[in-house]
Amino acid sequence: MASITITHEEIKPMKTISWKTKTNFVLQAAISSVLLPSAATIQAAEAYTLEEVVVTAQKRAERLIEVPISISTISAESIQQTGIKELKEMGDLTPNLQISQSSDFNSRITIRGVGADSRNIGFDSRVGVYLDGVYMGQSPAANQGLVDLDQVEVLRGPQGTLFGKNTVAGAISLISKKPGDEFEGSLGVNVGNYNNRELQGSVNLPLTDDTSMNVSANKTTRDGYIKNLFNGDKVNERDVVSGRVHLRSDLTPALEMNVSADYLTQDRLGFNGEPLTDTFGLFMPVSGNDKYEIYQNKSLNEDKTLKGGAVTFDYELDNGYSLKSITAYRSTEIIYDAEPDYSAADFLNVFYADSYKQTTQEFQLISPNESNFKYVLGVYYFQQDSQTDRVANGGYGEVPYLGLTMANFGIDASQAVVDIDGAVDTESYAVFANGTYDLTERLTLGVGFRYSEETKEVDWSIDGTNSGAFDIATTRVDDSRTDKSFAPSLSLNYALFEDSYIYARASTGFKSGGYNLDFINTSQVEAGIEFDEETVMSYEIGYKTEFPQQNVRLNMALFYSEFDDYQVNQYVDLGGGRTALSITNAATVITQGFEMDLTYQPTANLQLTAALGLLDATFDSFPGGGSEGSDASGNDLPYAPKVTASLSGQYYYPLPSLGASLLLRADYSYTDEYYITINNDEDYGLLDGSTVDFGQLDSYGTVSARIGLEDDGGSWAVSLWGRNLTDSQHLDFSNRDFFGTILGGYAMPRTYGVEAKYNF
Repeated sequence: MASITITHEEIKPMKTISWKTKTNFVLQAAISSVLLPSAATIQAAEAYTLEEVVVTAQKRAERLIEVPISISTISAESIQQTGIKELKEMGDLTPNLQISQSSDFNSRITIRGVGADSRNIGFDSRVGVYLDGVYMGQSPAANQGLVDLDQVEVLRGPQGTLFGKNTVAGAISLISKKPGDEFEGSLGVNVGNYNNRELQGSVNLPLTDDTSMNVSANKTTRDGYIKNLFNGDKVNERDVVSGRVHLRSDLTPALEMNVSADYLTQDRLGFNGEPLTDTFGLFMPVSGNDKYEIYQNKSLNEDKTLKGGAVTFDYELDNGYSLKSITAYRSTEIIYDAEPDYSAADFLNVFYADSYKQTTQEFQLISPNESNFKYVLGVYYFQQDSQTDRVANGGYGEVPYLGLTMANFGIDASQAVVDIDGAVDTESYAVFANGTYDLTERLTLGVGFRYSEETKEVDWSIDGTNSGAFDIATTRVDDSRTDKSFAPSLSLNYALFEDSYIYARASTGFKSGGYNLDFINTSQVEAGIEFDEETVMSYEIGYKTEFPQQNVRLNMALFYSEFDDYQVNQYVDLGGGRTALSITNAATVITQGFEMDLTYQPTANLQLTAALGLLDATFDSFPGGGSEGSDASGNDLPYAPKVTASLSGQYYYPLPSLGASLLLRADYSYTDEYYITINNDEDYGLLDGSTVDFGQLDSYGTVSARIGLEDDGGSWAVSLWGRNLTDSQHLDFSNRDFFGTILGGYAMPRTYGVEAKYNF
């Protein structure tokens, strides 16, 4: 949901609006009578002005309603009031956005049914996450902490012209708060069930008249809510320490410099799903098959370190033009354990160690805002070194039920079963332009393009000589590939009347090809592990408005996108209990649907918001893409619910005697059922005729709420909060692992706590 939350202090009387013609007034009244609650009701209420929402999606500050892109924004206050702490918790707030809830190792972000994880260093994601214009990197870096942010912008649809790399589905832009000119700071504490403990603090320091610095830090710990009955561990915990330093300096009246550095470390017992079957997907598990329980001889470690820095220069020229330079370095390292047998037996364990180090440089020339022709010209350079080290080790234990050991599969448990080591070096160059031209007072033409060249050089080896019956490949790949792309966009934006716009947009996107560098078998090597680039052509029409009373904001969009050579990363069922990690190109994928978000401020103290996403995402043509080579054409895309919706209400009740206000907030979100396999399975049958949930996840709804007391002067706030208050225990994810084990992960149970914050 595009939640633009404001406090009662920020409300101001409705401004007087001059209509250009009587026709425009009649047209707007007609639209309001159809799309909104009773216009008479709105007019009868005391009207207030919503705080203007400004976005930087097109590389310059613009009003949200004037940008011809489907965008949802989440303000800093909305982040605070909803209680979300990580990027993965944002999915409930935004229509047609899904973010995986399992391990950060393979975080998956899906927009309009299209997304991917990048647990494979030869495969890229489809949704780019950016912090102040800097690409954050692959899947392990996606789940950022939402600390010290000014706003989050979710851009739906291909954003190749504006953001470039890995944005064929969309982009998420995190915008941090800049240091201010006053000494101020805050201290916060948050405690809750599951032994949740969070400490955070920030301070803004004016160093000179022209230079300020902001320092923020956060530490969060929380017990896991899934118990390993084998050793008593509580897994899927949180243990994160993060910090950020941001220095802003006006070097001259025309030149501003921003220098930032951030750091995050996470050391926790992770979770990749609890087994719903035995190791080979034949029977129910021996034990640990109740919700929130596992029975494994080893709990899984997940250690992650993210760090980076950026230097940005903004230079204002005398003629109104401006120059921007963004230089950045990012490093992502993750160490991750897996237990593919999911049992008490010491049968097989896998160690993953992946790292990504990247350098980026971007230059922009931005034209003056006052001209009828406004544009941004830019060049971009990206260089990334990716390394992986993965080892599968066997043990001497027996798998329950069948009593099988590694020796039964022709494997010597005293040696590594599979050993993977390698690197992918990526280098990308791009030139881009994005501009708008006012054809008339009402009609604006938008044109953009991005030309890019990306080269991947791979030096990677896999040794599966001890894999026995599993036939893991033994080979070395020393190769390179270069992909070139020209991605244009075109839009028309028409002002129906003041503060109401209808737009049409056509845009393209590009995702480079790569290599399947994972636990692949011999037949896959023989067939070839290289896959082609994919492209998308997307069409969108939308309507954005703020109504005369200026207490209603409405955004709507219809979209249609066609993907060619869509890259599919999946576990393929080969039959006979055999699986393979496969990356192939589906011929055509089509996604189409509708998005709407509405903000209504009937009084100074009450705000209501609603959002809706409707989606139809299918494999239009994918012969041979299903289980055992079946035709997947016509099947739904995984992780693409047909309906997502949310509602929220926030009310401030003044308490003059206390010099404070009582905050009451409630949020509801709904996600329709959806498939998680390309084959569109609905359950999984076991040998005894019973079934387990797999293939299709049921619809669910969650409720969150907050009751708080806030000082009218902004000095302090204390609140009670709760998430998933109905204690919904729906499946968040399900998948099939290497041996055929069916896995599931249930939603985090009801959580609640107390949060206090002091501002000075």
